[in-house]
Amino acid sequence: MTVAAGRAPVPSGAVPSGAVPSGAAPVGVDPTRNVRATITQASVERAFTILLAMGAVGLGAADAPSVLGQLPYLDPVWGPVTVAALGASFVFLGFAAFVPRFAQPAQIVCALVFLVALVTWPLTVHDPIPRTQTPWPWWFITIGSTAAAMGFAPWRATVYTALAPAVFVVIRLLPVGGHAGVTRAVLDGVYTAILSGAVLVIAVVLRRAATAVDAAQATAVRRYSAAIREHATEVERVQVDAIVHDSVLTTLLSAARAETVDAKALSARMARNAIDHLAAAAADAPGAAGPVPLTELRSRICGAVSALAAPVRLVERRVSDLPLPAVVADALASAALQAAVNSVQHAGDADVDRWVDVEQRGAGVRIEVGDDGVGFDPTGVPAERLGVRRSIIERVVAVDGCAEVVSAPGSGTVVRLSWRPGTEESS
Repeated sequence: MTVAAGRAPVPSGAVPSGAVPSGAAPVGVDPTRNVRATITQASVERAFTILLAMGAVGLGAADAPSVLGQLPYLDPVWGPVTVAALGASFVFLGFAAFVPRFAQPAQIVCALVFLVALVTWPLTVHDPIPRTQTPWPWWFITIGSTAAAMGFAPWRATVYTALAPAVFVVIRLLPVGGHAGVTRAVLDGVYTAILSGAVLVIAVVLRRAATAVDAAQATAVRRYSAAIREHATEVERVQVDAIVHDSVLTTLLSAARAETVDAKALSARMARNAIDHLAAAAADAPGAAGPVPLTELRSRICGAVSALAAPVRLVERRVSDLPLPAVVADALASAALQAAVNSVQHAGDADVDRWVDVEQRGAGVRIEVGDDGVGFDPTGVPAERLGVRRSIIERVVAVDGCAEVVSAPGSGTVVRLSWRPGTEESS
């Protein structure tokens, strides 16, 4: 019977328990730093601010001669004041394009100044303008409506967009507005209403779409962060379960069965090792330890199994100083030791042949712990028994390795542990 666990193919979007998906941000890295939405509310606001500033400054400069040409027909005080105030609001819009925090105040000021200039036009005109000319606010209605669409709430902007063309229609019907006639005045009003309404609709739709994108991005980042924390919790749980089983429970069982002086001394030594193991686990910080050479890993396993109650031979094999991540070395050493402990406890007496084989395979490592003892049926292990599942399989899988348990009643047991660097690590 064979039980194996490791890098198994998973459906797109799924994350195997205890494993980190390729390309995922490590624990502690803020995922928002690598998340960039195509459309955001800030980018939409920025784009509209720049376009509005370009339109205001460009139209203001292009139509300035025509505006100045109508000043002789206007009140000598109020006429130049309204023209200067609107020009200043256009300059303010241009400045806001470079300083985003002034964008909304500049838009509100521009919209209000234009509306005042439009409404007070009949009071501004000193002599009726010629029929061949159009009142100068006509050239800037779209600028005022766009500024209102950006600076005001949607319902206020809607009222503004409807009010400005209506006021202009009334002005065009009056002698001070050129007395253009009903048809011409209505056509001018409809034209400005359609253009201003289109700008308002585009602004509202893009803002709502950008808000939805921001909300979706925030939700995705929040869920991803929760998944990272859940993964860290799962890894910690596996580590704690393995430590408890390997060190504490094994020590307690050994102490309960200790009857001779040597057995009691062994139990005391195991208790000290368990305390040291728990203290080391509590003091470990992610990434604090450096790489562990493969030769050191082999020596660590050899030293650990030599203290067991039954002899375990180490297969002679040459290995290099291949560096392994500290977490990988710790997981492989602990899993190999637990496999040897299980063999000593359950495979039979001291006459059973037990061995440990540490082999380098390319940039990775393969460890085999086996015996020719009584064996067992891996599928028949009760769920509450943690030795194989937590201390061996899940421990190795947690560091992106593979674990395989081959056993059958009367045929011995072989535990194979392997690890190799992933694609992102090897590159």
